[in-house]
Amino acid sequence: MRRLLSVVVVLGVLFAAGCGGGDDSSSALDSALAYLPKDTPLAIVLDTDVGGDQYTKLGALVDKFPFGDQITANLLQQLERSSGGIDFNEDVKPVLGNPVVIGAPSADAITADPNMFVLAAKVKDKGALDELIDKLNPRKVGEASGATLYEDGGTFVAVEDDMVVYANDESRLKSALERADADDHFDEDRFEDALDGLPGNALARIYTDVEALVKNDPGTVDARRVKWIGALRTLGTTARARDDAIVVDFRARTEGDLSDEDLPIAPGDEAPPIIERSGEIGLGVRDPAHIVRFGEAAGQAIDPAGFGDYAQAKRTIDKQLGVSLDDDLIGQLTRNVSAGIAIDGGFGVRAELNDPRAFERTLAKVADVLPSFAEGAGFGTVRLSKPRGGADFYALSQPDGDSVVFGVADDVLVVASDARRASAVASEEPAAVPGASGAVVAGADAERLVNTLLRDFGSAFGVPDLGAFGTGLLTRPFGDLNGSVSATTGEVRGKLTLTID
Repeated sequence: MRRLLSVVVVLGVLFAAGCGGGDDSSSALDSALAYLPKDTPLAIVLDTDVGGDQYTKLGALVDKFPFGDQITANLLQQLERSSGGIDFNEDVKPVLGNPVVIGAPSADAITADPNMFVLAAKVKDKGALDELIDKLNPRKVGEASGATLYEDGGTFVAVEDDMVVYANDESRLKSALERADADDHFDEDRFEDALDGLPGNALARIYTDVEALVKNDPGTVDARRVKWIGALRTLGTTARARDDAIVVDFRARTEGDLSDEDLPIAPGDEAPPIIERSGEIGLGVRDPAHIVRFGEAAGQAIDPAGFGDYAQAKRTIDKQLGVSLDDDLIGQLTRNVSAGIAIDGGFGVRAELNDPRAFERTLAKVADVLPSFAEGAGFGTVRLSKPRGGADFYALSQPDGDSVVFGVADDVLVVASDARRASAVASEEPAAVPGASGAVVAGADAERLVNTLLRDFGSAFGVPDLGAFGTGLLTRPFGDLNGSVSATTGEVRGKLTLTID
């Protein structure tokens, strides 16, 4: 029976094979969720209506890749062989159409024992299910709560009318059956409440009780002192197919008396720009000083004694150098920071300053002590080079050639991995990311990024060298990869989009 469930889940999620969907998916979802406890920390709902809108779009996206049909056919053949001759179109497709639920009966199923997960689904065709069971011929081991129990390869499945429930342990399976017959179980209302505001039509929809997971982990006792972490409640996530993209949306809900200062990122929808470079990941952060202040508040809540040492060290530095780290350094960074990060470790960061001339004076005061700070942080011997002859940049370098170049140029703070990149970043105008919303933004040309990854690291993962032409042929459909995150006192919301052309 384990073979049946693997076929249903894997094929139902991966392939747009074409079959009619039903109109009772809502009640089917509630029926499947009932096998999870009311306080379940995780519930994953997978769409298996392979003839519906989502799989039609997914199939069209797959068709844009070379050999997509061939790869799909090979996977179907492999699954047929591994399942003992079960044919997808004849044996599996008729039972699909309703949501499949995979859930955790407790937090331990996520943090300690993934074998505790429970799977449940209401099949579309009871007769087709009976025929599939006959072909699989699992061992019947008894009955419980009106369901017939089967065992195959150490896993257990219960079948009651048109409901199928799976677990890796017989006692856990029986508990799930008893739970569904009682009133104290998870339900569709609670699931939908966590995903309110997210797309309802999606390939996968995920409910996570963040509060329960955090409280269940003894290692988070200190972290829960952070006001925002203590206010986290649920996380809803969806993954869906569009005509031209795969999109992941998420929403983390918070409750309690939070202020804007308690948020991990700056509030609001205004999006910062990024540095666009071929084959690199662009990042943008609005008001990074807000993130620093959040980190300091979190550090004070988690480790008051350690934060006291940190605060004293800041006061000592302020006195010795005649600066205010809070006002002259951190306080300058309340606008946009844009960055570009290369796969090989190269980077360039461009930060807008509130007062560029004042920041230049601050750098002149603190530059001399940076080598000792770097060495104290474990970076080994570090040498400082100061700007000369009209140059803009300082440089911290190590004997092995690694360096960090920094300075104020064209009224922005520039930090980069080398002088050439620093000069380029200073003169480049950061670009807005289409559709981005919030204080943190990321973007990349996915085709060029994947090409770079395959070129530099493909052999390490057993990917054969296809040459520039072969690699380009495979990655050509990839378009832009963009993401953004926004925050309010009631939620943190984000989106990640991979376009496929």
